[in-house]
Amino acid sequence: MYEKTPHVRASRGEHIIAVLGSEVCVLIHWNDFGVSLTAWRNFCIQHSEKFGAIFRFAFKICKKAFADDLALVTFGRTRKILETNTNNALDLISQELNILKLDISIDKCQALVFRSISSRSLSKHNTTVFNSNPSFKLNGRSVKITKTLYLGLIFDNKLSWNPHIFGLYTKAYNLCSNFNGLIASNWSVSPSLLKFWYLTVVEKVLLYGAAVWGGALTKSQIAKLHSIQRMFLMKLSRAYKTTPNNSLNILLGIPPLHLVTKSLFIRFNIWKLRSDKFRELIDPISLDFYRDINSISSNRKIIICENFTDYDYEVYTDGSRIGDNVGFSVCFFERNSLLPVFCYKMNSFNSVSQAELAAINFAAGWALERNVKIKVFSDSKSSIEAIRSPKVKSNCVLSVKDNLYNAKDLVSFIWVKAHAGNPGNELADHFAKIASSCRADMSIPAPYSYVKRVCKEFVMNEWNSYWKNSTTGKRTKEILPSANLDLLNIFLISLKQCKIICV
Repeated sequence: MYEKTPHVRASRGEHIIAVLGSEVCVLIHWNDFGVSLTAWRNFCIQHSEKFGAIFRFAFKICKKAFADDLALVTFGRTRKILETNTNNALDLISQELNILKLDISIDKCQALVFRSISSRSLSKHNTTVFNSNPSFKLNGRSVKITKTLYLGLIFDNKLSWNPHIFGLYTKAYNLCSNFNGLIASNWSVSPSLLKFWYLTVVEKVLLYGAAVWGGALTKSQIAKLHSIQRMFLMKLSRAYKTTPNNSLNILLGIPPLHLVTKSLFIRFNIWKLRSDKFRELIDPISLDFYRDINSISSNRKIIICENFTDYDYEVYTDGSRIGDNVGFSVCFFERNSLLPVFCYKMNSFNSVSQAELAAINFAAGWALERNVKIKVFSDSKSSIEAIRSPKVKSNCVLSVKDNLYNAKDLVSFIWVKAHAGNPGNELADHFAKIASSCRADMSIPAPYSYVKRVCKEFVMNEWNSYWKNSTTGKRTKEILPSANLDLLNIFLISLKQCKIICV
């Protein structure tokens, strides 16, 4: 029994390389007769990508996985059945590891036991905790049942996330100590730079895994998050100790930590899980999605179109966004004669990059349908780079790549500088602005950037409501009645001459 990584899937007839630690490589083969294992000691392909590629090619291996931990999930209707099922599974694991001559550290093994929602009525207090813990044994030794650190998250048997949130204090103190060398009473690094440091480093570390634990915060947990965030807010603002947290958040333009946590949880549920619990924000059906690029051949990942010297048509494409109006235009020229222009409006959630790609995709489809050679002139360097990049996962972009692959002998790309006096590009830009104000003609799924934008708006709305209903920071509320993320950059003050005083 071995744990596969979350994104690795295998079907019958496929191979998987599983690297255990740094010494053993296991080749796992799925077939109609079951699973076969082949192991090598003192061998690890993760140290050599080139050799790993040859190894995978020789054995016709489609996926690879690296693992140094083993996770076992068991269940049982009662405590005794759970105990029996788990011990039987541990015996099987021990036998397989002995065959492969692998040792397992029992001292490091941990077990986490809790009730399901449907069986909580069997508990005395209707909780997740068992009345008496089951006994698990591996090689005759007991496995300790305690809170478990797994993938950077601390799980407890009550599933309360209290140990994990309390554990953030240690991380916060270590991160906060880094500020002490950069902030002094008479000099300091730029406040805007410190704020950028907080948002890009500190907040990311503290909110690791918030997509999992950020959806069910209690009042006490929110208070803990506020006290953790306060350490950094005081360092950034150098305000008096009596300054309330709400005022520090408003003055620095930094949202309360519990609201950011909730937005990350919502974003994960919408984009990754495609949950409809937040349909009032976004309908998951209208979203783009990421594809597994490992299953796509290399010649379809990297689209390189030749630079034709002999072609039938010149094509200028452009996308435009004016407020919430998005559109694109495609202008075809035959021997310097303009043909009918194609203009399409897109939905308000579409991005300019999507409009640029849609224009290129339309031109490629037009050429493929008529079997003619075209030379596409585009001022969107990001769109051309996305087409040539082998790492793009967006289904929308990959669909454009598929269309270009089918028309690769008919289409070539040239980047032109925007607003540089090129008549064809200026004409395409003019029609793209007109297209953005027409009726919606083309429907393309919303990108990930739209999900991030909606979650950001959610944070601002919740923050303003939280600030309006707060009972502290009355004087600050008279001056700043609403939240603004850019407040620190707009009203940048000299920290050498004044202190922030808020009551």
